[in-house]
Amino acid sequence: MDPVTHGIFGSLWALPAARREKMREAALAGWIGGMAPDLDVLIRSSEDSLLYIEYHRQFTHSLAFIPIGSLAVALALWPLLRKRIQFGWLYLWATLGYASHGLLDAFTSYGTYLFWPFSDHRVALNWISVIDPLYSLPLLILLALGLWRRRWLGIALAWIWLVGYMALAAVQNHRAEAKLSEWADDEGIAVERLVAKPAFANIILWRALVDDGDRFHLLAIRNLPGAGQRLWPGGSVERFFVDGFDPDSRLGDDLARFDHFSSNWLFRFPDYDEDGQWFVGDFRYAIDPGSQRPLWGVTFNPDDPDSPARYTTPRRVTEEEQAAFFDRLLNRGNP
Repeated sequence: MDPVTHGIFGSLWALPAARREKMREAALAGWIGGMAPDLDVLIRSSEDSLLYIEYHRQFTHSLAFIPIGSLAVALALWPLLRKRIQFGWLYLWATLGYASHGLLDAFTSYGTYLFWPFSDHRVALNWISVIDPLYSLPLLILLALGLWRRRWLGIALAWIWLVGYMALAAVQNHRAEAKLSEWADDEGIAVERLVAKPAFANIILWRALVDDGDRFHLLAIRNLPGAGQRLWPGGSVERFFVDGFDPDSRLGDDLARFDHFSSNWLFRFPDYDEDGQWFVGDFRYAIDPGSQRPLWGVTFNPDDPDSPARYTTPRRVTEEEQAAFFDRLLNRGNP
């Protein structure tokens, strides 16, 4: 999720462990703890552009790292709060806030390495987008009201929204995946795996993918709670297999790393090929859930195994994509 939502989430997790007169201190410690794991964005290299995506949402987000990360947060805040609270309380609040971060990220479509170092599986429940104002803004308002008057009612209402909205998102994900499975069966598509991910900033539009082993099939689904579902087939693309490159070469290793990051949803997008460089994208994400144009990918020279694959994000949004996104969201246009 975005940093502000992580801060809100961290505060709400810390507050039940605080007395009324210490609500603001607990909220501060939880807020900082909730944001701290994303300091891993500082792990970068000008020589290895994949290092950033490899380590973002990795060890700092794991359950095993919570005691260490929260201790660092508590030690950083201690000089500011030592005259107002005991260190044990500060560490508890920072721990609760820090613990909330990886769990919240696991609910998103991007996911996180929750069980590192015991597993390198990226946990992604695909319930909610990494940015969702309808989720975050009510939480922020209710948290602010609760802290302003030091009243538990605002905090309790925030927790009801926190749990209720996420439960609705889980139901939405289940509905989208069920419709995707039904659609694939009707189309005669063999299903090796399927996934439905919420589109940007909402839980109404879903980007639904089917892997038949050789090709990826795309379906955009409008999934309004309590209403019918509308479908937009987005065509199919050939899957890109990295095992055609020498795994002991620099290029082969980089492609294997990016394939792992993308959960094996790689495809070649020739529209971005340039000057002998191939572009291989991550099929999971696009601004318009019915578009094949990826949000990010890697460029590389397929004829030079010693050259690196360079991570790139060609995220410019076209007017056509914007129009398509809102037409689908608002159910406009012809069936």
